[in-house]
Amino acid sequence: MISLRYFTDFLLRSSRSIGLMLMLFLTCSLVSCDKLPRNGKLDGHWQLMERDGVSVKAERTYWSFQLDLMQLKSLTHSPITEVQYSGGVVARFSHQGDSLILTKGYLMNRDYQQDILIDSTHQADLTAYGITEFPMRYRVLLLTDEEMTLIADHHRLVFRKF
Repeated sequence: MISLRYFTDFLLRSSRSIGLMLMLFLTCSLVSCDKLPRNGKLDGHWQLMERDGVSVKAERTYWSFQLDLMQLKSLTHSPITEVQYSGGVVARFSHQGDSLILTKGYLMNRDYQQDILIDSTHQADLTAYGITEFPMRYRVLLLTDEEMTLIADHHRLVFRKF
């Protein structure tokens, strides 16, 4: 049978351990906050549904936002470019209020561990993705948990969120 003294010592040690574990958990949570979503409803995975009033759902084009990086992906087409790269396109962006600016675009060249900046030297046609240039400025007409509508230079893009 366990004596009362051993039982109280066990409880005191257990409560200290629980307190230390709780403090460690809270500290880890606060330290890792810089990786949490910071773009509000914009963060996440979006499918391009319409481009200039024409349905493009079948093209299966996706924009994914996290932190300050956007990834472009399509299951039916690739960027038109003469640049050799291993696949994929990413862009840096800024989102404030009703403004979304794609500041720089990169062709992902993971085979050589160096992405290629899309510029006048390394051109890429991204019109199928709804992007005509960098920097690309959009006005955010609608942004909800389910839908986003962007306008730039008389072009209208409608997305749905996954």
